[in-house]
Formats: sequence, structure tokens, C-alpha cells
Amino acid sequence: MNAGRASLILLIGSLAVTFLMWYWGLPLFFLFLFVPLLPFLGRKTSIRRCPACGWETSGNERYCPYDATPLEVREPNHGDR
Repeated sequence: MNAGRASLILLIGSLAVTFLMWYWGLPLFFLFLFVPLLPFLGRKTSIRRCPACGWETSGNERYCPYDATPLEVREPNHGDR
């Protein structure tokens, strides 16, 4: 299951719980609105770099848009974000 689908399922579930808590008068119902963001918190990002021109991306690209060279994956340093 990808993060988008998991987020959608969690959103629907959290909206249902939020409505029930609001209906019962419980004050913490807004906490459940943040549940759909959980799949995105632990995502590991990698940086891809073109060995020919040095272009970098953290997206889903597999080839450099400038020279069509396959991108190499490198792990980000602790200072990179």
C-alpha cells in the first residue's frame, strides 16, 4: 500500500472518529485530524545525482532531464534536508 492510499484511509477513519468525539462532546477531537500525516513522517528521502552534469533531485526522476543520463542514488548527509 502506498503512502497516498494509506493517508486516504487514515483520513476517512480520523474524520469518523473526529465526528464521534465531537458528537459526544469530548474536547480532544482535533488531534485525530493529524493521523493521516503519519505515513509521511517516517519516509526516507534519497537524493539522485546526474554523474554527467551534477543535477540533483529528491523526486521520482530516474534520468537527468538535461542529458538523459541515468541518475545515481546517494544517501543524504545529516545536514541535508
